[in-house]
Amino acid sequence: MSFWTNAQLAILRRLREGFLQGTAGDADYWKSQEELALYDQTFAKRIGWKWDAVLGELELRGWQPQGTRLVDLGCGTGIASRRVLEHWKDFSGEVVLMDRSGLARGFAAEAIRQRAPQCSVRTANISEIDCEGALVLLSHVITELDAKALSLWLERLSRAAGFLWVESATHGASRRLIAEVRERFLKSGQWTVVGPCTHRSACPMLREENEAHWCHHFARVPSEAHQDPAMGALSKELGVDLRVLPYSFLVMERLALQTTDDKGDSLGGGAARLIGRPREFKGYHRVLSCEKEGLFDRIVQKRDVPELYRRLRKESGVPLFRFTTEGQRICAGESLFVSPESDDS
Repeated sequence: MSFWTNAQLAILRRLREGFLQGTAGDADYWKSQEELALYDQTFAKRIGWKWDAVLGELELRGWQPQGTRLVDLGCGTGIASRRVLEHWKDFSGEVVLMDRSGLARGFAAEAIRQRAPQCSVRTANISEIDCEGALVLLSHVITELDAKALSLWLERLSRAAGFLWVESATHGASRRLIAEVRERFLKSGQWTVVGPCTHRSACPMLREENEAHWCHHFARVPSEAHQDPAMGALSKELGVDLRVLPYSFLVMERLALQTTDDKGDSLGGGAARLIGRPREFKGYHRVLSCEKEGLFDRIVQKRDVPELYRRLRKESGVPLFRFTTEGQRICAGESLFVSPESDDS
């Protein structure tokens, strides 16, 4: 017997189909508090792990949110807000939850009041978007917005102090996040990129020769997830792969509020971020390396850089490096950050 009832599985299949096919934005898909609770126990957990990865990287970069107002735009069950408030426990300002669904707003508000009683929580309809001076959270919403709707959201978002945006790792969602959000805000001259980028120049991913690529990363799945019978049953029934957790993200802030010291590249110059996963061959890896000068398909040979080769096999830490190269080969490389969860033994 499955951990989940047939009725619950039917709801989860309907929700997942809408998310995967990009049709979830056609109408309000929440029908009851029970559905929201079911989603929060399942798919929202996976989204929460993606937020953990982004927030962990921001901590390693030394970035801190500015202001006393947090806006969760398209909040759903409020998983993004909860993760942020759990990560930055000192935040005690106002949390504004915006969603077209009154059921979702109510669910998210109650969940946040329980976990962060020090915060003032209020809700608002999505038509009342007000981002003035706020840190704005957006999570898995870009596939629900057509070009007109996205443009309206971005107009309101441009009044914010900064934003954290996490999306699925599909080719389409990732490239829209770059082309329609990152590049638009950079060109305004009022915004700077915090992450995932290693620089503040035009994104090389958008060059014609890189059309097949997209900016995506992999979050750590907590070990307890593999021991959870509920998640195991979900994986079996719906085909959700618990071993991998791909995501895309973008963090930007107003130049006037920049929290890092440098005014040039966001990591001090010469940094590289590996995109996706290394492709392993006998004695070497091929990696897609995003650098200020472009997107490069580089070779990591075990005999040249054994420590880097080993680290890439284990996929430990945030994939930010500084390389010395000869042609395509990486001759030396240092990791800029190693996450606390990394096991380098």
